[in-house]
Amino acid sequence: MVKSESLLNKIEEWVEEGLISHEQAEALKQREIKSTMEFVPARRVGINEIFVYLGSLVIFLALAFLVSLNWKALGSVGRILSILIPTIIMLVLGWLLRSSDSIYLKRGAQALWLGGCLLSGLTFWVIFYELDLMNLQELGPSDPWVLLGCLLATVLAGAAFIFLPSITQSITFHLWGSILLSSFIGWLGNIIPRFNHFYENLLLLLIGLIAGGLWLVLSEWLRMREKKSLVWVSQIFGALTILSFTGLLATDTYGFTWWQEIIMVGIAFLASIAFIVISVKKQSRIFLYCGAAFLLFIITYVNFEHFADKIGMPIALFITGVLLIGVGLGTGRLRRRIQVSK
Repeated sequence: MVKSESLLNKIEEWVEEGLISHEQAEALKQREIKSTMEFVPARRVGINEIFVYLGSLVIFLALAFLVSLNWKALGSVGRILSILIPTIIMLVLGWLLRSSDSIYLKRGAQALWLGGCLLSGLTFWVIFYELDLMNLQELGPSDPWVLLGCLLATVLAGAAFIFLPSITQSITFHLWGSILLSSFIGWLGNIIPRFNHFYENLLLLLIGLIAGGLWLVLSEWLRMREKKSLVWVSQIFGALTILSFTGLLATDTYGFTWWQEIIMVGIAFLASIAFIVISVKKQSRIFLYCGAAFLLFIITYVNFEHFADKIGMPIALFITGVLLIGVGLGTGRLRRRIQVSK
């Protein structure tokens, strides 16, 4: 508040000195007053709330343990109801509490929807399994009904994120989206005939890039909607999805076709460098740290996989250490640059 009054006084002085016009001064005053009115100090979570959350978690674990002990004795209908009823109760209570003016009740709605959305996927799977729709013995996680359960849980978590945008709902939505991606890849592997291993990996890489790109698009959409507190979740999942796919496929074996491995390693290397470069433009430490971490991983992998036998382990360790120091110093310098820019 003192800072705002000081700025308003300076604006008056700038007008008297002829540095700005009266119209510009009025526009600056209105903007400062508006920003001051919109500013709300961050509210810390009290120790009493922490105990409430921990107590709720313990009660939930107790009920889950009780159900697991009597799982076989419950029968098909009992197993479905034992997980369906708590899920519905949490979702309905969360819906009723989400519009409350009390910050405590809103946080309660977030916690209820967090539990309900996390349980929703398991609920769908149990229902499909008890109705003999799943064939887990032969297909396992790649069963299309598993994929459908992931899809429904992702849609439900996405709806909760839209109606009650918060970090808890965002994390739940991104988690189910990532599980859906894994299930989709497993299902795709069952319906597409096997072909060249390198081109299969290129297809997987394309899927990973699209999925990670969608998370990054969501982060930019949230930024434009002034939901800056939620941007970092989408940035983390987007960066990790893209870098994980490129990194894992780079470490795969490609037989005696050396150029295929070089292409995959090169893509992983370029992806890491790209995130480091974008981190400067976007002023994002998340992109910087993710890019630097995967760059270290790729450098270490290439050094020990391809050069340790030729140049010896001590030299390989020395080179790796020098590169780690270089990347660490470079990351620190970029981090300070981002902090100064912010």
